[in-house]
Parts: sequence; C-alpha cells; structure tokens
Amino acid sequence: MDVKMYSLRERNGCVYQEVSESQDDDYLYCEKCQNFFIDSCAVHGPPTFVKDSAVDKGHPHRSALTLPPGLRIGPSCIPEAGLGVWNEAADLPMGLHFGPYEGHIAEDEEAAKSRYSWLIAKGRNCYEYVDGKGKSWANGMRYVNCARDDGEQNLVAFQYRRQIFYRTCRVMGPGCELLVLYEDEYGQELGSKWKRELAAKRDSRHQRQIHDPGHGPLTLKPGPWSGPKPRPGLQAQSPKPKAVGPHPTQVMQSEGQTPDARD
Repeated sequence: MDVKMYSLRERNGCVYQEVSESQDDDYLYCEKCQNFFIDSCAVHGPPTFVKDSAVDKGHPHRSALTLPPGLRIGPSCIPEAGLGVWNEAADLPMGLHFGPYEGHIAEDEEAAKSRYSWLIAKGRNCYEYVDGKGKSWANGMRYVNCARDDGEQNLVAFQYRRQIFYRTCRVMGPGCELLVLYEDEYGQELGSKWKRELAAKRDSRHQRQIHDPGHGPLTLKPGPWSGPKPRPGLQAQSPKPKAVGPHPTQVMQSEGQTPDARD
C-alpha cells in the first residue's frame, strides 16, 4: 500500500477580536472646548465625577443622605416647588458631573406617571425608566428641580452609558440652587414615543378643560441644547450623544399654575 506524505505549511496564529463601535451615549461633552469626546478631553483631560455619599439602598432616608459634601437640601427658590438642592461650599466649576440618577428601573408605563422618572433609550424603539420617587432607593438628585427657563439653568441632564447624569454648564457660587434642564435633541432622539406621551397628556388635559373652563391651557417648556450652536469644522465629525429629558410630567405645566412640589 502506497503511503503519500504531505508537508503542512506553517500557519501564523490569528487572534480575532470583536471591535465594538462607540455608542451614541458613550460621548461626553466638554463645556470649555465645546466639543464631544470619549473618556478624556484631548485638551482638559478626563471629566470630574462627583461621588455620592455611600448609603445602603433600603435606608428610609437614603436619598437625602447620599447628597455629596458641600450640597444641602432646603426649600426651593421656585415658589411652591417644595425642596431643592443648594450649593453651600466653594464654587462649582463648569463641567462637573453628578450622578448617576438612581431609583427603580422599570419598563412599564406606570413608571412614566411618576414626577421623578427619566426615560432612557436602550436602543431602537427600546426604552426604560429610572424612577426616583422612592426615597429609600433614590439618591439626592431626585430633589433637583427643573429650571423655569434657560436663564436660571445651571445643570444639563444627559444620558451616558444608559444612565442619567447632570453636568454643570456654568459656575455656581455658594448659596446657588441647582436647577436642571434637558437637551433639545431628546424629542428628536426618542421620536414617536415622546410625541405619543405628550399627545396623551394634552388629550387628558383637554378633557379636564371641557369640564373645568377655569383651567389654563397647557404650556410645554422644553429645555435648551446644553452646548453652543455647532461651528463649522468643530463638531462635524463627532456624533452627538443621546440627549435625555425628564418625563413629560416634570416639564408640563398649565399656564398660571405652579409646578408640583418636591418632597
């Protein structure tokens, strides 16, 4: 029987590594450079994240106790808005990051009714809510009120790696209340779901107006885009991160009425 011999060529070893593309919410924003970056700004280095004070979940006063040093909870400067968060220490510079916003995570529409819930985009037409209503699960960010206009806004809310953070967009001195607004792109990013929820709120309010003529018309108060208007060549190559905003119940107020109070 003939036996044939075959010589095998030496093969170089290959290592295959999955390369994942950066997601939209992997980007952070530099208030000084007015540009987006991943992990670290090329000019100003890595961002500063202010850590909460450590308190176990389930503690009845957890939300208040987690507030970082230098901040306090007190009556808001917004009439009838309840409690708010105030800076009582040194100046807070632009570009500080607070968070993440904590609370129960839910995908059902019941969470959408909470005044303390934020909507998070997980993917195409896929969402969840983080609801800070429960004080034993939330952190101090639940007490931060929405600004009434961009003139008093000093924080911007945004989604970063499927969590909600607040970023300082101006210097805040001692005795200044922290007030947040969300980015304009939120409505564009979340698309039809956001529009449907707003439409449902409008319809509900309209039905109440039919039976209560004294009820003022609905006024929507969206927040401004946190960064400056794009300049040619500055941000054209950088995808914008997913913008986020509070649930409609946090920003929809009827004309002539005060916002719901925080407790």
